[in-house]
Amino acid sequence: MELTVDQLLQQGVAAHKAGNLQEAERLYRAILQVQPKHPDANHNLGLIAVSMNQSGVALPLFKNAIKINPNIEQFWLSYIEALITDRQFKNAKQAIKKGTKKGLAKNKLHALKQNLASAKAGKAPLQTPSQAELNSLLEHYENGRYDDAEKMALLITQKFPKNQFAWKVLGALLRGKGMKAEALNATRKAVQLVPQDAYSHNNLGITLQELGRLEEAEASYRQAIALKSDYVDAHNNLGITLQELGRLREAEASLRQAIALKPDYAKAHNNLGVTLQELGRLEEAEAGYRQAIALKSDYADPHNNLGMTLQELGRLDEAEASWRQAIALKPDYADAHYNLGGLLMKVGQHREGLNEQIEGGGVITFDLKDGLSIL
Repeated sequence: MELTVDQLLQQGVAAHKAGNLQEAERLYRAILQVQPKHPDANHNLGLIAVSMNQSGVALPLFKNAIKINPNIEQFWLSYIEALITDRQFKNAKQAIKKGTKKGLAKNKLHALKQNLASAKAGKAPLQTPSQAELNSLLEHYENGRYDDAEKMALLITQKFPKNQFAWKVLGALLRGKGMKAEALNATRKAVQLVPQDAYSHNNLGITLQELGRLEEAEASYRQAIALKSDYVDAHNNLGITLQELGRLREAEASLRQAIALKPDYAKAHNNLGVTLQELGRLEEAEAGYRQAIALKSDYADPHNNLGMTLQELGRLDEAEASWRQAIALKPDYADAHYNLGGLLMKVGQHREGLNEQIEGGGVITFDLKDGLSIL
């Protein structure tokens, strides 16, 4: 009994998944003899060629699949990956642009762009992980399966030590686990592999900042900005670092640049408020915090920071309300609890001794805790 095209495809896919590539190839070719424009048979036959390091054979097959059905995401991903492997960088870049217009997933396109950058940086033909491996890494990471993501990232970096994207993800995962020294090594590797990647320089800056190596962090953020002048996060992070270094005027300038690039960036407004408060410009700091809250009402940090500013301005009832709101949004917010507790204790002491203080002509003062919250 002669098999239909659909039956041939089902058997071919089954053989392919089982690792029986010779049988899968025979079945796919049988389909193409009947239907030369069958998109899946073209694509899957191309995958077999790729697995045998024959990207040149795979490319026309992938191109046929896209021509027949340009709306299948995997066809584009396989084609672009094969172009990169074949070191056809210009064609790969053009294909990425076309794929972007087709609405391909941003995270997958980003992975391909990083892979392209890694390949262009290498002098020898670059072995690269499959798109399936990269997709698996991203899927684990984006769905919070960090242990699985770390295992996949380690596997990819071991098999393909020049794959910059895997090093970048590994660095982020290790930093999230508090393994900052290991994260630093992974992130440095990502920077070394693709020095023109602004995002890796920013990530390196974050790790260095968390390690207290502020001057080095500053240099990394400045390099990220040099590569991508409109990189909002790098401007914000540079502002925080300069603030920690005590260079408040420069910090203000960096944070205002971040806000100019992204006016609705709540974190930058909050961080600017912290800087202005440290400069003693309390009314401006208050405005910064209120803008951050207006943009992101569930953001606890500016509520806490606003409480600090209002206390310095002597508006104690408003300060209390701000800290209570911060705690309502983040019940385990230690700084807000501390600040509120200190205020209530001092107000209670004030009320108990009010008559005595009036008679003695004393002045009530409030000790301020450095409870400003950045990031």
